[in-house]
Amino acid sequence: MSALELSGLSFSYRQHPVFHSICLSVEEGRFCALLGSNGAGKTTLLKCVNHLLRPSEGRVLWRGVETGRLTMRERARIYGYVPQNTQARAGLNVFETVLSGRLPHMGHRASPADVNEVSSLLEELGLAELAFRPLHQLSGGERQRVLIARALAQAPEVLLLDEPISSLDLRYQYEIMDLLRRVSRDRGLTVVAVLHDLNMAVEYADELALLKAGQLYAKGTPRQVLTEQAVEDVFGIRMELMTIKGRSVLLPVRDAVAPSSP
Repeated sequence: MSALELSGLSFSYRQHPVFHSICLSVEEGRFCALLGSNGAGKTTLLKCVNHLLRPSEGRVLWRGVETGRLTMRERARIYGYVPQNTQARAGLNVFETVLSGRLPHMGHRASPADVNEVSSLLEELGLAELAFRPLHQLSGGERQRVLIARALAQAPEVLLLDEPISSLDLRYQYEIMDLLRRVSRDRGLTVVAVLHDLNMAVEYADELALLKAGQLYAKGTPRQVLTEQAVEDVFGIRMELMTIKGRSVLLPVRDAVAPSSP
């Protein structure tokens, strides 16, 4: 079932097109990685999905409902968003940050159910011991887990993430990707994440959407999308998808960097 659907989505900044007529569907409970070179429109597309930016044309639907027509509170119950900027807000600790994710469900104050939900999330994500630690004292990987916990506290049906591992060291990259795959499978969450690491996308994502120059170049499984020709066309480098010890890995081929156009 295609639960998330982008239908003819376009966006322009002051008459400058960023992407045009994107048609993309993601099945419920699937992990979809958005890939493409810098400037392809990935982050802008993600912001248009949850209507932080208003598309110039087209519609975003969740289970057949056009989410652009919903209120901000209603959309916050569908989309949980983890932005690229992970700077800590001054004065907030881990518990308070995650509790702020309950705002779409709260009244004027947090209920015991809200507090219990946050406590359960902190336990599930291995953050309970850090509950009262100020956010600015955490490592990058710990802070990213807190921001994912805040998004999950919204009880969303779609989790949107903009480059969730780009500023992390290798250990935390795998930790965060393991977490995203786990919540997708265990909770049945639809996950859409902008990624730059192609091998992480191959290993963790169920499907890929590859953008080039503001258009959808290809969509499908990693083996369907990341062909040698597609990688060269989009990224300007020749790579081959190989199987090593049972794992699919993209490796550069000899003379891998394609010559620049004159």
